[in-house]
Amino acid sequence: MKWIIDEKVEIFKKSLMKMGWYTQKMFLNSLEALESKDTKLAKQVIEDDNVLDQMEIELREEAAAVLGIHCLSGLQLRFIVSSMQLANIFERIGDNARRISQITITVLKEQQTAFISGILKLGKSALDMLKESLRLLADLQTEGAFEICSKDAEVDELYLELRIELLNSMRGNQESIDRNSLLIEIAQRVEEIADLSTNIVETVLYIVTSDSYKCFRDEMKLFKQSEGVLFGNTD
Repeated sequence: MKWIIDEKVEIFKKSLMKMGWYTQKMFLNSLEALESKDTKLAKQVIEDDNVLDQMEIELREEAAAVLGIHCLSGLQLRFIVSSMQLANIFERIGDNARRISQITITVLKEQQTAFISGILKLGKSALDMLKESLRLLADLQTEGAFEICSKDAEVDELYLELRIELLNSMRGNQESIDRNSLLIEIAQRVEEIADLSTNIVETVLYIVTSDSYKCFRDEMKLFKQSEGVLFGNTD
């Protein structure tokens, strides 16, 4: 029976990775739409979010079915349980990519390119983090996991610099307020995708090691307490 379980888990993993790579493509396309001023591509990202929502529903239902039918343990159990959290993370990344594309369509109508290069630089750093986190998930390995958390510091720094520039340009320039506010939201969405990439890595570390890690202040730290908060010793 073990080979049946192994095969089922492997099929499930391929489906999860398909969702992850689909999410990565959505984010990439949202950045490319902004860079190339391609409203058609931006609209495609918005439509793709509906497909991603369906993927999340299917993965959650399949995970429940696998757990209900098969007796899993160890890494396989942690993987299937964690897959529901990962699917939610992917869906949230997709939501951000969709919103970036929606704002892009609005911004491109004004035919102005100021600060777009800064957003694209921020986006590339976040995209690199997402790609690397998905690679770790595909390989179920921990080597390089801590470095992704450190890279989040670079994204945070780029985001803060860009935010300050956008806010400064709004002072005394009423015409730029609406547009720059939208650009700040794009930057916020990109920064959140970077944070969600560290959440993927945290989950991979749990699957592989069974230990809980948190990316705290741009450093991956083992999260342990002497007593539980919900299920601690109440005697």
